[in-house]
Amino acid sequence: MPGVLKTEGDDLEGLVLSQASGGKSANMAGGINGSHDHEPQQHNHRPLVNGIPNVPPNQQVNGDVTAPESSQAVLSAMGDLVRQLPPEIEHITFGYLPFSELITRLVQETFNGLTDSINEMSELQVPQMNGATAADTSQVNVRKRLRLLNFLQERRAQFIKILVLSQWSRQAQSISRVIDMRIWLDGKRRLYDDACSWMGELKRILELERKPNPDLRTALEALSLGKSPGLPDLGYLPPDRLSPQRLLKTVRGINTQLSLRLNLHETVPPAFRNFSVANGRVTFRVQDEFQVDLSIANDDLSSQLYFIDFRFDFEPSPPELPLGQLRSEIENKVNELLSRNSLGGCYRFLHDFVLSHKLNVLRHQAYRMSQAKWSEHLSVEAVHRSLVVQYWIGRPGGKNWIEIGIRRRNVGNASCFHQEEDEPHIGLRWFRAGKEVSDVPVTVNLRELSVEDMLKQIVAAHADSIFRETLARLKEYSIYSKNVLRLKHFRSRIEPASHLFVQLTASQSCSIMQEPITGNFGLLPPSSLHSRGERELNGLGAPEKGAASRIAQLRAIASCDEVERTVRCYGWEVVRSLRPSLEVLRQHFGPDTARASFFRKRAWNARWLLAFTASLMGDYWWIVELNEQSSKPDPLTVSGMSIRDAFKLPTNSSFAAASVEVSLADLTQIEYSAAGLISQFTDTRELSAQCVPHRFVRTVPGRSRPDLPTLYVHFTRNRAQKFQKDSDAVQVPWSSQNIRASFMGVDASKSTAHHLILAQRNSAALRSRRLNIMAGEFIKVHPTSPAFAFPLNNPVGQSTVPAILERLGRIQRLMDYLRTLQAFGLDPQNVSLDHFEFAYSTQPHVCRAEIFFTGLKDSPQLSLNRGNPHLRIKDHLMSLFRNPNGLKRVIWFLQLSLPLMQAFAAIEATNTKNTAVVLPRSAEWYHIYYRDPAGRFDVRLRKRRDELKWFVQHSGFPAKRGQDQQLHDHLDSLLRGKGEGWNGVHQGIAASMDGVHAVLEKIDEIFSQHFAPPPAQPRLAAGPADTCQKQDFKGQKRKAEDDSDVVVLD
Repeated sequence: MPGVLKTEGDDLEGLVLSQASGGKSANMAGGINGSHDHEPQQHNHRPLVNGIPNVPPNQQVNGDVTAPESSQAVLSAMGDLVRQLPPEIEHITFGYLPFSELITRLVQETFNGLTDSINEMSELQVPQMNGATAADTSQVNVRKRLRLLNFLQERRAQFIKILVLSQWSRQAQSISRVIDMRIWLDGKRRLYDDACSWMGELKRILELERKPNPDLRTALEALSLGKSPGLPDLGYLPPDRLSPQRLLKTVRGINTQLSLRLNLHETVPPAFRNFSVANGRVTFRVQDEFQVDLSIANDDLSSQLYFIDFRFDFEPSPPELPLGQLRSEIENKVNELLSRNSLGGCYRFLHDFVLSHKLNVLRHQAYRMSQAKWSEHLSVEAVHRSLVVQYWIGRPGGKNWIEIGIRRRNVGNASCFHQEEDEPHIGLRWFRAGKEVSDVPVTVNLRELSVEDMLKQIVAAHADSIFRETLARLKEYSIYSKNVLRLKHFRSRIEPASHLFVQLTASQSCSIMQEPITGNFGLLPPSSLHSRGERELNGLGAPEKGAASRIAQLRAIASCDEVERTVRCYGWEVVRSLRPSLEVLRQHFGPDTARASFFRKRAWNARWLLAFTASLMGDYWWIVELNEQSSKPDPLTVSGMSIRDAFKLPTNSSFAAASVEVSLADLTQIEYSAAGLISQFTDTRELSAQCVPHRFVRTVPGRSRPDLPTLYVHFTRNRAQKFQKDSDAVQVPWSSQNIRASFMGVDASKSTAHHLILAQRNSAALRSRRLNIMAGEFIKVHPTSPAFAFPLNNPVGQSTVPAILERLGRIQRLMDYLRTLQAFGLDPQNVSLDHFEFAYSTQPHVCRAEIFFTGLKDSPQLSLNRGNPHLRIKDHLMSLFRNPNGLKRVIWFLQLSLPLMQAFAAIEATNTKNTAVVLPRSAEWYHIYYRDPAGRFDVRLRKRRDELKWFVQHSGFPAKRGQDQQLHDHLDSLLRGKGEGWNGVHQGIAASMDGVHAVLEKIDEIFSQHFAPPPAQPRLAAGPADTCQKQDFKGQKRKAEDDSDVVVLD
């Protein structure tokens, strides 16, 4: 039996008992063991005893615990049979899903769909007609019903499917057993098939291992005597020898047959049209590739041609194909192709073979070159059927290589290869800097293969293209296009001898050459300047694009050196630390800039410099702005400085291309103009960033110094609010007015630029009283007109717009603060642009607060006078001050909490022995602790019936006797009492702002009345009751102290 399919509830012991209960079960067990013989069962009946019924031998009577020996033997045998059964069939559970999970998913999907349907139906609004809803037959109602009906029908179909599955799942257990049996049977069948396959494979492998025994006797006779009697004699007669006449006649007949066949019957490929017939064979010649000799075996036109000989038709190659395996392979392959594909297949095979051999020859030549004088500068790699030769591998930039391989179609110059367009042939591709060159100016000699000749032509063409491109780029500039300086290109196509002659200045010139093997540039004659040029040219990744700029830089060095020597004599400082890259220079000074020198005046801001640039288009003066120095410097600069922007000076002019001359008058004009323009450029940038309208107005000419325009700024109400810190800020004290900023000069000693700011005030925003308060050295107010002015001194190079906005913003902020004080009925004192004072109480002592504010971005600071009761919550008041409308909140809370703070001060003043402690948790929550007697109160600010109240709540009553019981009674009567401005509520007292002082005063009086130092008690022998009472009192006291300590720490 191969296996057992065990049902649910089956048990081993039950099976044994059931099999032991009758003969039928015992016969089944015997069938399992393979025995089908049924022996008569012997029953050993016990002798009947009086009083004992006749019971079958396999049953027991109630009370009879003895079993016959035959029953025990049967049970033991059946147990052994069950234990020998094979293991159970594997139950397959993979891929099964519980039916409950399917129902859960369907319910969840139904709920989600119903929710979506309801939401979609709610979005369909029913049209209103004369104030009433449209009838049920409206289009919207019909769409809603259809939507709901479709959803219900779809869900109903899904639930019907679930019903069918539920009915089917009732028989799932039986089907699962069938699946298990099917998988078990498939596994056994697979094992049987694998065994058969293994036996057949073993038989096939062993066939090769069978070898016949050697016939040593026959071998010994054949080797020693040259014959063996055991070998059969077939009786063949040797052929007659051919005479020369017959041989000549046969050869001529073969020639005739070949000529007729090739001209009339055979289809000769285009490449085999050059052929000759002689000596009984036809010789096909493919130019620069090979020659092949073929012949025939009989005069049947349908018979095939046969291979005779093969020769290469190019150099270097062997004169003839040597005998051996290669020749045999070629002969067999050619004969096979001739029988199958005739001459076309023969040509394609030999043509492909010759092309592969040519590539091998070229590869060997390239490897020999890479190991000779081209070593370390040549890389050879064979990729599939192509040869890749990379040259100038030591040069930076993109890779340069040639690729020699087999091409299917001659897209380029067909005359280079002498092949048909559709035939594969040897082709060459040139990649320069990683990009393929479409028109390759190289002649590939397929007759005499030489990789070195190809590479020399490629290198010469590469150098010629670099110099030609450099010449074209230099000719675009006026310095060479107008023949001010000489420029000439000497070309060479065969050998790499091209060079470029460049005249740098009137007295200096150089010749640029490129070494063919390494690809490095060289400048003649040798000099330090030319050595620098060589290093820069050899560092270029794309010299055809960057060589012109390097040559321009060589020419610019002389001009910059002369200017640096001149300006250093007049006190200007040459900035050596600023070394921007060429990319940055061209970004700011123009795409043709080759070199720049930077200068600085000691009295100027470090961010602004003067720059002199030299290029092939001319030399110019600039003002340069640097970026702020940061902890992460720009990688294109040195010392963390980088160029932010540059502006060309309008007073300069381009100089001659070959010579530069700078005079003292030019430097003086450049210095003054640069200082004024630096200030105006910074202001313009700031205004443009804030989208503020502005314009420049030229002043009346006639002054000795250069005229600089005056800046007019137009601040509208909306644009002015951009500079306010708060989004809900009120309008600024100027409205739809112009602000004029005039540059008045430069103080070289203080490094500041003097500006005068003129603005118009709004009479509604600034009243005369407040203007008089602020009038002084900071602001000048016109007595009759709404104009006011104030001076500003800024370093050269620093924008005046932030200072103007800050000054006007400080005026606006001060006006807001004064307006807030006026709303609370408070008068300011000692008012200035950076601080003011006000007194919010005079009884019993003066309570004064002082506000300090330095800048718009700085947080205002609050200061309270000495003895002020609000000093205990100064930090909380500062938190309120930092919120929007902070001053308004602070003043409101100062007036609101003044009675409470005075009450706290009075409590601490009366409790000189520190028996009462006040701890503020926040501006609205306070703790009052009494040490002896112990007590704790919470004072909180809450709203009750739309009115703010101070709630005084006792945290716990002391559970003591005697004097503490009196304290408890007094506090209880106070909490239930009522007074002016306060009223007892549940477990506390609700007091008004003025009544909280009286409540705290009464609480303090109660604790003061019960405060007394503990009298000294004599030490008496206490009884057990007194001892327990004393211990209980100490425990309660320790607990109260512990609780008090914990709360104080909190």
